[in-house]
Amino acid sequence: MPSHLITDLRAIAEGLPEDPAKWPDIPCPTCLRRSVRPIVESLVTEENATSVALQEHPNHEVDWISGAFHCLAQCTNSGCDVVRILGTTSVTMGYDDSEYHAPFYSEALHPTLFQPALPLIDSRSNCPDSVGRRVDAAARVLWLDPSSAANRLRSAVEAVMDEQGVAAGTLHSRIEQWAKSVPTHVDTAQLLLSWKYIGNVGSHDDVLRISDVLHDLDVLDLALDLIYDTRRDEIRKKAAGIIARRGIPAV
Repeated sequence: MPSHLITDLRAIAEGLPEDPAKWPDIPCPTCLRRSVRPIVESLVTEENATSVALQEHPNHEVDWISGAFHCLAQCTNSGCDVVRILGTTSVTMGYDDSEYHAPFYSEALHPTLFQPALPLIDSRSNCPDSVGRRVDAAARVLWLDPSSAANRLRSAVEAVMDEQGVAAGTLHSRIEQWAKSVPTHVDTAQLLLSWKYIGNVGSHDDVLRISDVLHDLDVLDLALDLIYDTRRDEIRKKAAGIIARRGIPAV
């Protein structure tokens, strides 16, 4: 099951409704704990010139309309940085819930930039700097160039191998070598290997969509969590102490 963070990012990738009150939760890039909400009066949408010109076409359709938007968003914690959001707009057709299922049109907003960049994965906070910087680089470009983001996440896997002291070689061979040297992480190695393939697609083909990257992001999140999150060991040690004391509080 994906984390709440990844679930929120997937909802954003589906497009923001034209009514800001209906926007999904947008994770705060400053505190990483709360959500930012749009400052309604800052939201500006504008049809682009090409779209306006197309209205003169004899076969013009409403869903040809396109444009851009920008707005500000503020965390419920007023001490956090204001987030600037830029993107494109489109018009889509839907059907109402009446017995006649009458068609209607609505504007959808598609973010291409968040500044500061939104967080990508919860495990980022546990990563060493060399890995975390590559995750951050992916976060900055995801909404505009998802293939590039996937390639940067592949680079994060390379950094994991560097940090684990695995000898130079192809990423595939390094992951396999790591799995042999650390048998407890055989399954984790498979998670990393899957992202090697995703990153390869991002490197050679401009075919990945934002939704594609987010669909598989939980795989990398879990892998990094298994490698760098020490809470499990700490909790096991704590439980062993409780058993040794037979439940008596520690001094």
